[in-house]
Parts: sequence; C-alpha cells; structure tokens
Amino acid sequence: MVLSKTQQALRLVAQGIQIKLAAQQAGIAESTLRMAIGRTKGKEQCPCCGQVVREGFEIDHSVLKDVNGA
Repeated sequence: MVLSKTQQALRLVAQGIQIKLAAQQAGIAESTLRMAIGRTKGKEQCPCCGQVVREGFEIDHSVLKDVNGA
C-alpha cells in the first residue's frame, strides 16, 4: 500500500523525528503536517494505513496480521 506524503510524515514523527524535518523529508509544508497531527490527536487510527477511524466505524481486528507471528 502506498502512503500519502502526509501519512509518511506522520510515521516519521511517530518514530521520533522532529516535525519540521519530517515535513521536509516527506515533501510537504510544515503547517500541513501540524494540521494532520491536530486532526489525529486523541482519535483511534487504523493500524495499517494510519487514517483516523471515523465515529460509528470500528476496526475489524480479525483481518489484521498478527505482528507477534502467532
């Protein structure tokens, strides 16, 4: 699956890279990344693609790969 530039930058931030550097590496404006961080803060996110799970929807964990290899 191909991630958008914003999703790539969000992943970089989650790995501990500074917001400004993550935005530069992904090729987006720092303000775009800060807005995305604000939209995702405190909300459930899809473990596969990182998108916010909207209200009324839920993640079907039975279809996700088990990361522990069990």
